[in-house]
Amino acid sequence: MDRTLIANFGQRLMAALFDLLLLTVFIFLLRFLFPHFSNFWFFKKADPFQIKNTTHWILSRSSLIGLWIIYSIFLESSSMQGTIGKQLMRIKVINNDGQRMSILQSVGRNLFKTISYAILALGFFYALVDKHCRGWHDIIARTLVVKQRL
Repeated sequence: MDRTLIANFGQRLMAALFDLLLLTVFIFLLRFLFPHFSNFWFFKKADPFQIKNTTHWILSRSSLIGLWIIYSIFLESSSMQGTIGKQLMRIKVINNDGQRMSILQSVGRNLFKTISYAILALGFFYALVDKHCRGWHDIIARTLVVKQRL
C-alpha cells in the first residue's frame, strides 16, 4: 500500500479524541434524561474492594468501554467505514484487501482495542513505529486506517 494513503498517528488520535468527546456528551445526556438508569450503568460510585460494591464498580467501568466498542463496531463496518471522528478527519478503516471490513472483522478489531489499551496503551502507540501506522488491534484484525480520497 502506498504510504501516502496511510492515515498518520495524529489523524487517528484526533479522531479518537473527537469520538471520546462525542460519547462523553452522549453519556451526560443519558444521565440527564434517565438518571436512575445512568446512575446504575455509568456513574455509580463504589469502592471496588468491598464485595457488595464490586458489581456496580465493574459495570460502571465496563459499560463505558462497551459503549465505545459497540459504537466503533457498527460505524467502522458500515458504509461510512469509520466513526464520526474518523469521518471528520477524512480517514476510514479497510481490510488488508482494500475493502470494507465485515462486521465480524470489526468485532475482532474493536475487542482487541481493549488489549491495545489495557497494556499501558502500548498497542496504540505501536502505530508510531509500524510502517503502516497500525496498532496491535489492526495487525490482529488485518485492517488499515487510510485517508479518504477526495
